Amino acid sequence: MDASPAIAQIPHLAIRLDDTLGAAFLGHFVVTLLYGITSLQAFMYYRRNQRDPALLKSSVFVLWILDSLHAGLITGAMYWYCITNFTNLLAVQQPIWPIPTMIIVSNLSNSIVRGIFGYRLWKLSKHSLILPGVIAVFSVFIFVDALYFAIKLYHKKLYSDINQFSWSLYLGLSVEATVDLIVAIAQCLLLRSFETGIRRTDSVIRVLITYSINTGLLTSLCAIAALVAYAIEPTKFVYFAFYFVLSKLYVNSLLATLNARGSLLGAGRRSRARRAVQSKIAFQTPTLSTDPSSSYDPDPASAEEGNGIEFTTVISGHAVSADEIVDSIKDDKHVESFP
Repeated sequence: MDASPAIAQIPHLAIRLDDTLGAAFLGHFVVTLLYGITSLQAFMYYRRNQRDPALLKSSVFVLWILDSLHAGLITGAMYWYCITNFTNLLAVQQPIWPIPTMIIVSNLSNSIVRGIFGYRLWKLSKHSLILPGVIAVFSVFIFVDALYFAIKLYHKKLYSDINQFSWSLYLGLSVEATVDLIVAIAQCLLLRSFETGIRRTDSVIRVLITYSINTGLLTSLCAIAALVAYAIEPTKFVYFAFYFVLSKLYVNSLLATLNARGSLLGAGRRSRARRAVQSKIAFQTPTLSTDPSSSYDPDPASAEEGNGIEFTTVISGHAVSADEIVDSIKDDKHVESFP
């Protein structure tokens, strides 16, 4: 196919594959890697956390389905751009339906993740509705904004037309970065309030604080990077690379936090089990016998060595389960467990 007529239709656009399809391809590559990690973490979650509430387990399953759909939509779009329209440069600038659909799926998944984090804050804040309410309002706003953006994109012929409603992109990503920081900071402050001065308890809390900071900062920085990339180069696809990855970071951050409970709780309970070990020693009193068949050796040296004395050690301890991490510190301070 001769590409010159296509190029003539967009004379003001400098089409370069490195920063259009090249950037999108790199984003797709990272997406596939993170999808593999998501699938592995989902498998580990169901294997190790069978005692979690049915609602939480169902939410994780729905997130994995949405994450699979998200990866499939991006892969389908990349196939259309790179293979089906291999020599058609105009196609690079044409939005196709998998892209706006991916935006809707991505924001639906992100909203579920924020809902789970909001539920955690509700439990940590002793059932206060202020923080969960703020997160819920922001999440609804972000989803509605993304839905508006996707619907508008369905009806556009060129990606350059996004500048007609780019305010939606700026507003949505800005609010998304803000609410992620709010979630991270709120979790850190609430978790710090549970510190007791006991080394074992505080070490677990500090690890949870680290997870919370990493979760919020990672997604916030990715949203900011997508926003800045679009502001600098709106006609290129560098912002695609960051936006493709954003949803994967949400799901992986949540699953990493859920799976971390097992190792943290297991370490705490193994330490407790070691302190609860009971050793019972049963002594068999030696007796003298004139029966030649008796196995007792009257030699004093043998007696001093403990001949005829049987030692039995019985070690008892409860099994370690990875139910909920805050259970490991309930004995130190009354805290309700959270997902």
